Amino acid sequence: MTITFPTDTRTTINAIRGAIGRTVSIYTLGTASGCSSCSLDPVNNASTDPFCTTCNGSYWILSYTATTVSGHVRWYPFEEQKFTTAGIVHEGDCIVTIEHTDAIMNTVASGEYVVVDDQRMLIDKYVLRGKPDINRIRLLLKEES
Repeated sequence: MTITFPTDTRTTINAIRGAIGRTVSIYTLGTASGCSSCSLDPVNNASTDPFCTTCNGSYWILSYTATTVSGHVRWYPFEEQKFTTAGIVHEGDCIVTIEHTDAIMNTVASGEYVVVDDQRMLIDKYVLRGKPDINRIRLLLKEES
């Protein structure tokens, strides 16, 4: 028996994600600039003033760029638990499935953190999904502590 996939698989999945998806923001490092209130200690690459209120003693002020995408969001507990000899293994606090494009893949690969439902999450790992062509990315996220 030969299995044939519909030619509009990506369109169908995007339509489903559009109907049930929620806004997810992926943040990547934009720029790093030096603090204007203190000076740089070149030995440890930090501020000469560890109590600087502007940079909190790090000297570097980081700015982030947000990329907003629509994603299918599932919070823990998931539909199925993963049992091992060590007990139940939790695979992230949240799973988000988003569309796969080259631009989104680059953003995910360089992402610092993700905001889902006003919760700041870290990318634990990501998995590429889809048959016959890759058409989605599944992000396994853990809540930032």
